[in-house]
Amino acid sequence: MKMKFGFLKRVIATTLTLSVLGSTVVMAAPENLFGYTVVNSAYSEGLAGAISGERTGNPTDFTSSTKVTPLNSDPALFNFFQGNESRLVLRQYNVSSPADLKFNKIIDPFASSWTPSLAEQKWDGVRNLHAVATKGNFLYATGYDLGKISVVNMSSGYTQTTSYQFPTAWPSIPTSVVPAGASVHGEGLTVVGNNLYALFTVNPSGGYSVYSDSVVVKFNILANGTLSYVNYMTVGKNAFTLDHYNNKLYICALGGMQNAGSSNADTLLNIIDLSNFTKATVTKTASMGGDFRDITIVDANTAYVFLGNYDTNFANMVGGVYRTSVANLTSPSLWTKVSDVNSAGYLWGIYADSNRFWFVKGNQIDIYSGLPASTSDKATKTFTPTQLGYTGGNLNSAIILAPDKTSTFSAQLSSGMAKSFASHSVLAQQARKIAEERKSGLKTVNGQRVLTFNK
Repeated sequence: MKMKFGFLKRVIATTLTLSVLGSTVVMAAPENLFGYTVVNSAYSEGLAGAISGERTGNPTDFTSSTKVTPLNSDPALFNFFQGNESRLVLRQYNVSSPADLKFNKIIDPFASSWTPSLAEQKWDGVRNLHAVATKGNFLYATGYDLGKISVVNMSSGYTQTTSYQFPTAWPSIPTSVVPAGASVHGEGLTVVGNNLYALFTVNPSGGYSVYSDSVVVKFNILANGTLSYVNYMTVGKNAFTLDHYNNKLYICALGGMQNAGSSNADTLLNIIDLSNFTKATVTKTASMGGDFRDITIVDANTAYVFLGNYDTNFANMVGGVYRTSVANLTSPSLWTKVSDVNSAGYLWGIYADSNRFWFVKGNQIDIYSGLPASTSDKATKTFTPTQLGYTGGNLNSAIILAPDKTSTFSAQLSSGMAKSFASHSVLAQQARKIAEERKSGLKTVNGQRVLTFNK
């Protein structure tokens, strides 16, 4: 993926030069820093937009603008590189008819206009796109519904050349790990060197109430873009981050389905050492509440971890954000809480760079002017769905936009990719659905809305 969490066309290299009292002052031009999609309150249509400002500027000066509209009820953005240039995929998932694939729009995130698209293409190996990653001319994509990896040739109109079905394409993954008949979901992709790493979640009996261990699969990327299986590793249940830093992957796992009023006993953070493909496991202290939901690493001295779970009515997320060093990520007792969380909304995620901290906080985007060090540090700018295009609407996806690789800022991205909160979107949809069922007494059974008293 990730993809994890860009910026006017090639403006990172652009400056405005002003003459002030005989001296020259160089000012950075505004650029698109953050992409988002929002949907209206009825979940019937959506739009895509960007938050822009100066790369090192104060968030109080940031502005938002709508870039693509109208879209359907489930749009999401994903960032990738084509050569040295940063690009976006804008997908539209058809919730009511998943097999009805919509064209994926390929976008230059720094163009003055995001329309028309650079290209539009469908990939039949992907439904409900969750992650993309690239190597050379090839883009790799995975989606939640099918649990496949599609190989896309970017130099040939973004056409799909082949796809692989997890786990059957790789017989070395035993049925003890993925039982026959299990539902499998593509959650994350990361390219490190000449290897692709893919994260899949597993529901052994279908649905999303019971989870078995998630699976990370390692591949060699061949010259023609095809994948050669290397190995697999199990990680925590219902895992959905695949953050890369300093030759390690950081994987947050909820430990099971999202619960009302409590966290999962099996929630954990896995750290995979790519030098030998081994893992370490981190569990929270007894005094910490919440499930492991996200992680972001700035440098060796600064990392943040977000823990949280919903309250008894699925109305508020309750938890906190913690700060520590990379060395102390395995020692939660040494972490410092920098944010108390008790807020409504369903889309959650964190991202930090050397300039600021971004908190996708339920149904708003909070931006800190620096890196929070204690709970007294607060966001200096907040964007709500109303400000982003829909009064009473809902955040649907969010992504940090990576600068072009020719930009001096691209070196600040440890994995060469920007962070996406796309996998969090399914968690948001599931939580919204449960909250709606609790309020209305209605439950979806075999596609039908029926009355239930089991709330």
